[in-house]
Amino acid sequence: MNQKKVLYLTLVFWLLIFSGFIAYKEYTLRTGTEVMLKTLPVDPRDLFRGDYVTLNYEISTLDMEKFHAENSDFYYDEPVYLTLKLENGYGIPKEIYTTPPEDELYIKGKVKGVIYDWETDESSNMTEEATIKELRVDYGIESYFVPEGRGMEIEKAQQTGKTKVDAKVIIDKYGNAVIKSLLIDGK
Repeated sequence: MNQKKVLYLTLVFWLLIFSGFIAYKEYTLRTGTEVMLKTLPVDPRDLFRGDYVTLNYEISTLDMEKFHAENSDFYYDEPVYLTLKLENGYGIPKEIYTTPPEDELYIKGKVKGVIYDWETDESSNMTEEATIKELRVDYGIESYFVPEGRGMEIEKAQQTGKTKVDAKVIIDKYGNAVIKSLLIDGK
């Protein structure tokens, strides 16, 4: 093959890859269910990624004593599926699964931390068993690009607690989530 054909094929290949990423997110936006998620403050910065905010959600840290889990074993980087019930437009966590649930609204995430509660035998002071106390989960919607100059403003508003920041998220039938917009004090 001549160099021109190789160049064209390479360009077409990369255009197909980028188009696939865009089509994947667009599919989720058009076919998914809109859910509001409450955010929590966080403060990292990255000068190379442009103006963006890093988001932490109430559903990112799951207290296992409050939620029913299909399975009691969770491992780092393992996919998990959190079912949500809608209350006033907000997604409230119900149950945690290691396989996609049927006929329910759920969001897909990956375990990024497991905190154990170790129980000891009082008579021998030996550790007997560990139960999972808390799961930390990433859903792939932890950063959001904003108009230039707004990133620090939004993060500071979030940290002071005076301003309520919510994320309007679209979740498709496969649990994939895409941030549609951020709402600051409902706007």
